[in-house]
Amino acid sequence: MTGSTCLRLFCRVLILCALVLGSASATFAQTAPPEAVDESFPLRAADTSSPRDTLSTFIRDFRNSAEAWRGGKSRGVIDRALARARDTIDFSEIPALGYGATTLIDMALLSEVLDRVELPPLEQIPGDTELAVGKDEELTRWVIPNTKLEIVKITDGSRAGEYLFSKETVADLRTYYDLVRQVPYQPNALAGIYEDVLSSPGDWVPERYRDRLPNWATFVVAGHAVWQWIALAALIAIGLPLVPIIVRAGINWDNDRRSASPWLRFGTPVALILVVVLAEVFENLAENVVGLLELPMEVIGFLVLAVQGVGLAWLVFVLSNRLADAIGGMGNGSDGRLHLDAAMTRMLFRLISLVFLILLVAAAASRIGIPIAPLVAGLGAGGLAIALAVRPTLENIIGGLTLFADRPVRVGDFCRYGDDVGTVEQIGLRSTRIRTLEQSLVTVPNSEFSQMHLDNFSARRTRLLQTLLHIGHGTTPEQMRLLLARIRDLLGADPLVVPESSYVHFVGYGPSSKDIEVFAYLRCEDENTFMAAREGLLLSIEEIVQNAEAGFAVRGGTT
Repeated sequence: MTGSTCLRLFCRVLILCALVLGSASATFAQTAPPEAVDESFPLRAADTSSPRDTLSTFIRDFRNSAEAWRGGKSRGVIDRALARARDTIDFSEIPALGYGATTLIDMALLSEVLDRVELPPLEQIPGDTELAVGKDEELTRWVIPNTKLEIVKITDGSRAGEYLFSKETVADLRTYYDLVRQVPYQPNALAGIYEDVLSSPGDWVPERYRDRLPNWATFVVAGHAVWQWIALAALIAIGLPLVPIIVRAGINWDNDRRSASPWLRFGTPVALILVVVLAEVFENLAENVVGLLELPMEVIGFLVLAVQGVGLAWLVFVLSNRLADAIGGMGNGSDGRLHLDAAMTRMLFRLISLVFLILLVAAAASRIGIPIAPLVAGLGAGGLAIALAVRPTLENIIGGLTLFADRPVRVGDFCRYGDDVGTVEQIGLRSTRIRTLEQSLVTVPNSEFSQMHLDNFSARRTRLLQTLLHIGHGTTPEQMRLLLARIRDLLGADPLVVPESSYVHFVGYGPSSKDIEVFAYLRCEDENTFMAAREGLLLSIEEIVQNAEAGFAVRGGTT
C-alpha cells in the first residue's frame, strides 16, 4: 500500500468518525448523560420558555433526581431536581388526593417512553432563538416527531406563556408506555426506572433497604414487590381493628358519665380525633414507608378520605351538641333562669356545624378532583327551582331565629298559642314542639308559630285572683261592713298577695244578691302554686261569710 493510499484511507476514517460524532452530538439524551445542575442555586426554576428547554429540562432533571435517588443522596437533592422536572408537565387536572405519588408515576412513565423513542436533533426543536426572531411566533403546540407526545403553550392561569407537556399527554402516558414497553432502550437510557419506583420503599426508608431483602421478596406481583404486599397486609391487620376499639372506648367513657357535666364527656370527641389521626398515619406509612403507588395507593387514599370525612363530620356534630349543652347550662340568672338558653345555643351550634359540614364536603370534593366552582356556577340554571324548594325550610329557620331573638317563649314555658295551650318542649331549626294539656305532642312549623299570638303564662310574675261574691239580700248593712273588713284583713295578711294591687268592694245589687268584688294579684309564677293559694283564700272567704252569719245568694232567694 502506497503512502498516498494510506493517507486517503486515514482521511476517510477521520471523516467517518466526524460524521458519527456529529450525529451523536446532534441527538441529545440518548448518547450522553445530561449535565449536572449547579446545586448552589436550590431555588432554580425549571426552564419552560420553549419546547426545546422544556424537553431538555425534564430529561436532565428527572435523570439527575433518579440517579441521586439510586445513589442514596440526600432527600433535598432528590426533591429539588424532581420538582423542576415536575414543573415541565401540566398536572393541573391531577387531584390533590395522591398528587405526589400520581405525578411521580407519570414522570417515570414519560421517562420510559422518551428513552425508547428517537428524539430529533436539538436544533430541530423550537427554542428561544427561533421564537425570538419570529420564526415560530405563533407556535402554540409542538409534537415530538413520530409520537403523540406534545408540548403546548399555556394560555391562561399562573403559568401562562410557558411550554409544558400537555394534560392530554399526561392522561395517555399509560397507553403510550404499553405501546413502547417492548421497544429496546436508546443508548444511555434511564433503564428500569418505572419498575424501580414501583418496587422501592417510600421516602422514609433508604433505598438500600430493598437490596438487603431476599430475591423472592423483591419479585414484582401486580405492580408491587411481594414485601410491599406483606407490609400492607400487616398495616391493615394492625390498623383496622383499632378503629372500632377506639370509638367504642370513647362512647363507653361518655355513657359512664352521662349525668356528669358535658365538659367531662369528652370520650367520643377524643376517640374521633384519634381515628382521624390514625387514618392519616396509616396513609403516610403506606406511601412513605411501604412505598405503595398507583391503584393500591389510590384505593387507600379514598378509604382514608372516607374515614376522615365521616370522623370529622361526626366530631363536628358531637362537639356542637356538647358545647351547646355545656354553655347553655352555665349558671343561673337573678330570675332563676339560665344565663344562656340551652335550646338557643343548641340551634346556633347546629347552624355552625352545618357550615362546617358544607366546608368538609367541599374540601373532600376538591381533594378527589371534583371542581367546586363549575358546580356552583351550574346552580344558576336551576337556582329558581332550588330556591322554591328550600323556601319553606328557610322560612322555618328564620322563624326559629326570630323566636330566639325576641324570646316570646322559652323551652319549659306554659303558654297559649292561637286557641290552644301547652308547654314548650323544644324549639328546633324547623319546628317547635308543644306538650298539650292532654299530654299529646304538637309540632308547629316555626314560620307559623312565630306569627301566632303567644301568651306566655310562665313569664307572669303574679297571677290574678278575681271573683264576685253573691251575698243574699237578707244580709244587713252591718254584716256587709263586717264581711268587707274581714276579707280585706285576710288579703292584707296573706304574704302571697300584693297589697297595693288588692281591693274588696261592694259593687252593686244583683237580681237576688248583693255583689262583693274581690280583686288581688298573687305572687305565684307557677300555675300549681297559684291554684293552691287561690283555693286557700276562697275557703277562708267562705268561712268569713259563715262566721258573719251571712249567706250566699241562690237563684230565687238566699241561703
